[in-house]
Amino acid sequence: MTAIPDQIREAYGETPVGWELKKLKFFVVVRNSNVDKKISDDEELVWLCNYTDVYYNDRITSDTRFMEGSATEIEIGRFQLKRGQVIITKDSEGWEDIGIPSLVTEDMPDVLCGYHLSVLDPGPNMDGGYLAWLCRAEPLNDQFKVSANGVTRYGLGQYPMKNAFIMVPPLETQRKIANFLDEKSERIERLITQISGGALGAKALRDLAESKDKSLCGLLMEYRAALITAAVTGKIASLL
Repeated sequence: MTAIPDQIREAYGETPVGWELKKLKFFVVVRNSNVDKKISDDEELVWLCNYTDVYYNDRITSDTRFMEGSATEIEIGRFQLKRGQVIITKDSEGWEDIGIPSLVTEDMPDVLCGYHLSVLDPGPNMDGGYLAWLCRAEPLNDQFKVSANGVTRYGLGQYPMKNAFIMVPPLETQRKIANFLDEKSERIERLITQISGGALGAKALRDLAESKDKSLCGLLMEYRAALITAAVTGKIASLL
């Protein structure tokens, strides 16, 4: 049985009854994409979901404007976008941009996950919506950031991703938590839109949360971050 480091136990807190604290690899298939932006004559034309598509959007939908690219038959089989997958950033110039997730909302067989990204493919005991929120929560996201190597550019390998520890409740509870956080996050973002006078994208909201801004908008994003971590670690009694 794998020993769980003390700092991991401390980050997640007490494990609720019926929940598990185990490595990501037991619930999710991790694949680092090697599909580049070059178009080759001997490859099939496809659309590419690139780094910026994930970086600037919490969800990948068919309305996203994808870049044209090409890929081999093997790459198409491995990296087609499917509903419920979570795509995360694995390479970046700054470690704070490692592990940013975006949820794939529908099957898109003509769209592939591009370079500098990883596909997290949930198994039968993992809900994709819950996984996306889990990736945004500090206990998991901090593991990704700390595991990224580099000096002028950071990269997160498959091994630390697969061996990161996650808190996993029963499947029905996962879906309940995902729906709860979808609703609460949407309400918070509407409030910020009203206060700021305009809608902010995913990147702007992240910047606001990381800035430690003590304005009302900054405090709302601080509350959102705390709410995410509380929900995915079983600290909200109504979700248990």
